This record gives sequence, C-alpha cells and structure tokens, in this order.
Amino acid sequence: MSESENTQQKRVIGRPFQPGNPGKPKGAKHRLQEDFVKDVQAAWTEKGKKAITMMIADKPGDFVKMVASLMPKDVTLNINDNSEMTDDELTRRIRDLAAQLSPFLLDGTGDTATGVDNAAGSEKSAIVH
Repeated sequence: MSESENTQQKRVIGRPFQPGNPGKPKGAKHRLQEDFVKDVQAAWTEKGKKAITMMIADKPGDFVKMVASLMPKDVTLNINDNSEMTDDELTRRIRDLAAQLSPFLLDGTGDTATGVDNAAGSEKSAIVH
C-alpha cells in the first residue's frame, strides 16, 4: 500500500455518523423537501379543482374516503348528566329539544308541545327518538 492510501480516512460501513464521515451535503434533504412541496403546490394550483371534479364523477366512494380522512380523529363529546333532574324538569327539557327539532319533525309543520300536525289539523304524537 502506498503512504497516501494509509493517510486517507476510510469510510466505515454501518457507522455513518462517525466524525469525519461527510454524509449528505448540508441542507440537501431540506432542499429536496422544499422543491417537492413547491412542485405539488404548483400542480395543485393548476389542476387540483379539476382532479376533485373528476374524482367525484369517476370514483365517488374514493372521494368520500378522502374527505373522511381529512376529518379530525378525536371528537370531544359533552354529555350532560340529567340524573339529578326531576320528572317535570326532564319533560320540560324534552319539549325544549323537540321545539328546536320541530323544523325537522312532521315535515316542519308539527306542534311538538301538543303533538298536533298543523298541516292536517289532526292530532298525532310527536315522535322523538
């Protein structure tokens, strides 16, 4: 072996982060990521809306899956404990909720307090599930 070969530092395989191992140039990965994101953004700006329209027409199920994947995974539920309420308070609360839902019950024409269908004038019990 020549003396110049002995003085050169050899690259050690399996230990890439040892001192003296040059590795990637500084910023190379970061630059690649920036360029990729810029390219994707440019493609989206140019053809994104058309791609969505085509997806809805050609693969509506995949479109729904894509939209669902964008929804938050964690949902916070606020469940009120009504165990301390009297029967009268519960009845009043149910009627209040039914009044809020009345546009959606009995085609929006029902009087949920009395159960009267105002459109037909006949009495029906309001169905609240």
